[in-house]
Amino acid sequence: MAEENKALMKSLEWVIDIDPPAIIASVAEDRKNKPGASNRQLAESAFSKARWKAAATGVATGLPANPWVALPSAVLDVAATLKLEVMAAARVAVIYDSDFFKNEDAAWELLIPIFGLNIGSQALRELGVRGGMGLTRAGIKKYLSKETLKAFQKIMLKYFGIKVTQKGILTKTLPIVGGIIGGTWNYVEVTGIKKRTIKYFEGKEI
Repeated sequence: MAEENKALMKSLEWVIDIDPPAIIASVAEDRKNKPGASNRQLAESAFSKARWKAAATGVATGLPANPWVALPSAVLDVAATLKLEVMAAARVAVIYDSDFFKNEDAAWELLIPIFGLNIGSQALRELGVRGGMGLTRAGIKKYLSKETLKAFQKIMLKYFGIKVTQKGILTKTLPIVGGIIGGTWNYVEVTGIKKRTIKYFEGKEI
């Protein structure tokens, strides 16, 4: 189990290993090329390519599936899809907050809207936060710090493992059909994440 967690953590660390200067430059180029576009329009555009690439990843990793390669294929699929989602979310973050990457651990925050309400709520409970506070970026930022980051990482790792297991069972045990299911799953997932991520960086509840 410990070795499996190490492998999952390495995959998760690869997912959030992104290039902030390149993302910032890309967003600046988008603003230059689309001077009349609103933040929301730019944010939605950031996810458009990610959605189709994620669908293609799901298809490709599902086609050769059989019970023996189900878990490795699921790890590859989930990690690759999550990387696409993180890259898109990073662009959205910079669109709404040009100083987002001034914090060296900022990339971990991108996983909050990507993983959604459950992980955010659980993280706050783990930190002893109670009550009816809505899950907004302001609420998360209030408690996300160097000291609390490890608690967030553990919860994110747990959720990442659950996603791998679910996808391994549902999409990687049937050849051909698994690819179709995986591609559709990823397309729908990225669409939902787009909505959550934009709401999160607009300061709304997710």
